Amino acid sequence: MTRFCQMMLFSAVLLAANPVLAQQPPAAPPSPPAAEAAPISESHLAAAREVVVSSGLASSFENIVPQIADQIRAGFSRTRPEIIKDMEVALRPIITDLTKQTEPMILASSRVYAQRIPEPELKEIAAFFKSPAGQKYIILQGQISNELAITMEVFSQTLGNMMMDQLREDLRKKNIQL
Repeated sequence: MTRFCQMMLFSAVLLAANPVLAQQPPAAPPSPPAAEAAPISESHLAAAREVVVSSGLASSFENIVPQIADQIRAGFSRTRPEIIKDMEVALRPIITDLTKQTEPMILASSRVYAQRIPEPELKEIAAFFKSPAGQKYIILQGQISNELAITMEVFSQTLGNMMMDQLREDLRKKNIQL
């Protein structure tokens, strides 16, 4: 998982776990995919795949397997350090094999993009990711996401504190202590 995906996941967990934001009403259900009624053409799917690949999303899927292996290694190094060498030998072919399993996720992601975005727009998006500005975006998105996650955490904490202060004050007026 790229740093960007990790930070997006972290942000989602942070938002879901935050009691202030968790009290917000649920968002409206997403609109149905635009292309749901019509089958997706091969060229449309190819354009969507190009976005998945050129945006770096596909490589984030490929990075998931080594990251899972690192988590397994870390767990076993703490609990079963005596088997680390054998585990490494056993993990190598598993990592190689499972890394090849990312193609179904790339295809599924391509289908999602193709269902939501018309083919001409997908071609424009792919062109953006291949442009110097798009390449800069891809390179910096992890750093930007890290900074945004920190900013979101501070923002969330500030709102939570403000809400609790107001709640305490309102309840104090009714002689209720928290």
